[in-house]
Amino acid sequence: MLYRLLIVSELVGAVGRTTESVADILGASERNNRRDAIGSAMIFHEGQAAVLLEGMRVDVDRLMKRLNADSRHRNLDVVSDRPVVQRRIPDPVRLYALTTDQAEQLLDGRPLKAVEPADLERLLSCDSLCVSA
Repeated sequence: MLYRLLIVSELVGAVGRTTESVADILGASERNNRRDAIGSAMIFHEGQAAVLLEGMRVDVDRLMKRLNADSRHRNLDVVSDRPVVQRRIPDPVRLYALTTDQAEQLLDGRPLKAVEPADLERLLSCDSLCVSA
């Protein structure tokens, strides 16, 4: 059975704020998620990350164990964890970026942790924001 998890975390230091750190995350995610048949979408915004994961329970749990041990994250919260019938995110990794106007409109000044899980999930399932697939 497939599971969909939505996690939000605080990023440490320059993680998610520099091209190099984003490239490192994308490279590792692409490699690991392709191997484990996990689909993911992520967004970085003002020192936080929101990540939508889809895969088999054992694979998602293994990824969560790695993320919990990853020093680039702190205060990692699973805000949604549920079984699903089909994937929304077929790609091993998607990175989303918000323009200033999109952030204003979609987040209304709230940090990612303050956005309702259903709204974050819709945001991370939206192809119009995708900058890397």
